[in-house]
Amino acid sequence: MSGEQPVATSDKRKWLVLLITCVPLFMMLLDATIVNIAIPHIMDTFDTGISSAEWVINAYVLAFAVLVITGGKVGDIYGRKMMFISGIAVFTVASLLCGLAPNINLLIGARVLQAIGGAMMMPATLSLLNVAFGEGGRGMALGIWGAVAGVASALGPIIGGALVDAYSWRLIFLINIPVGIIAFIAAIFIISESKDPRAEKKIDAFGILTISAALFCLTFALVEGQKYGWDSGLIVGLFIASFVSFIAFILIERKMPAPLIRLQLFRNPTFSAGNTVGLVLMLGLLSILFLLVLYLQIVLGFSAIKTGVILLPMPGVIMIVAPLSGRLSDKIGSRWLIFFGMLLVALGIYLMSNLTSDMGWQRLMLPLAVCGLGMGLTMAPMTAAVMASAPIGQSGEAAGVLATMRQVGSVLGISVIGAVLQNQLVTNLREALAPITQIPAYLREKVLEELSTGRLGAGVSIPEIPGPLGAQLQIMFKEEFTQSLNTAMMVSVFICVAGAIIALFIRSHLKPKETTAVP
Repeated sequence: MSGEQPVATSDKRKWLVLLITCVPLFMMLLDATIVNIAIPHIMDTFDTGISSAEWVINAYVLAFAVLVITGGKVGDIYGRKMMFISGIAVFTVASLLCGLAPNINLLIGARVLQAIGGAMMMPATLSLLNVAFGEGGRGMALGIWGAVAGVASALGPIIGGALVDAYSWRLIFLINIPVGIIAFIAAIFIISESKDPRAEKKIDAFGILTISAALFCLTFALVEGQKYGWDSGLIVGLFIASFVSFIAFILIERKMPAPLIRLQLFRNPTFSAGNTVGLVLMLGLLSILFLLVLYLQIVLGFSAIKTGVILLPMPGVIMIVAPLSGRLSDKIGSRWLIFFGMLLVALGIYLMSNLTSDMGWQRLMLPLAVCGLGMGLTMAPMTAAVMASAPIGQSGEAAGVLATMRQVGSVLGISVIGAVLQNQLVTNLREALAPITQIPAYLREKVLEELSTGRLGAGVSIPEIPGPLGAQLQIMFKEEFTQSLNTAMMVSVFICVAGAIIALFIRSHLKPKETTAVP
């Protein structure tokens, strides 16, 4: 193996490293789940619709996706501990700015700064663990790492719901500050520095620019396509620009002496398949959770904390299953765990795809638990397989690629599945509004615009429409939103089944079986 070798780390110290790297992971994922719960309240505070609210999430995941590979590479070159503690500091300051944001635009800007801190932290957590544990217990460590993600996801909706209902959505960001300070101090004293001594000390600026342009153009087109029209010059131009930028990125990476991504890593089928499954998992599931929160609060009228409790079965099961599946992957490999995990995620989403506008919340418990079982089976083995398929010296780069693929999946999921929902919603609403002759044509288009963005469902009224008719439109929106969400869920089902098929290309990462041919 070329490059950096695993650092000899005492058992006690490597478990302390695991503990400290999990603290910022907890902070980041807690923040992500809390933000999802708070979206309807943020919409109310700033009087905005779903497409604008999506940017509170997408601005973070897009900036994270663009920068996380660079963060991992800089850590490999200049020091992973240095990147880790610097990222904690940036994320903590950005959380303060989010909590004080006076308008939606400044909130989105502060979320970008949060993403910069997260992109510095996240690959460092995985690369520090990869170096500390090496071949000894990597799967178990990553399983615990995944369980912490489950705990954060479990507590996020409940803590966030309680804070939003009792005080304000602003406190969901301010709560990160004490957590960030504790993690920063602990990391300084406990974690040892590591880097790849053979890494070239150059940053691929052209690669960063081209992949940033490709992801931004694609995301903006998907999020705003409904608003500007899918056949408008702006949206079509953005899709073309995204494609051209992506091709340019590949060509640049093939010729750069120190590329942002070593494309040779993707020649390893396990590395390619594992990263693709990561993208597909986030694409298929995260967007459904985002829309499910809107359904529970806007359609069913639940409070933020009740929404958090209803969602608890999924992260609760992840918390239990993830460390077990990580340990099991050390013994039997990752392929079949990921395969069956993705099928279970698809099954869980399918079981949720018959929502109604007046159903009981109890019907969501089993499907959410099944999704949690599938995600718990998938996450740790997928991470272990990807990290084991890359040289130790490229741990930061490999972790950055995996985190990027997950975040790209998140961006595409919220954008693509959100676009499916909004397109279906506009079509359904146009048909439903046609028989209502009391509404003039010009007002019908205004109603359609308000309904299709979800703003009317969030409590926005149109003064020109009398009370009884306005109430009828509220009911209509909830029914059509629900049916459109069911359609979007079926799209996610097929995406997750595709992820299960891709998992079959993952090869064993177990040392005793490396010489055995795997079909």
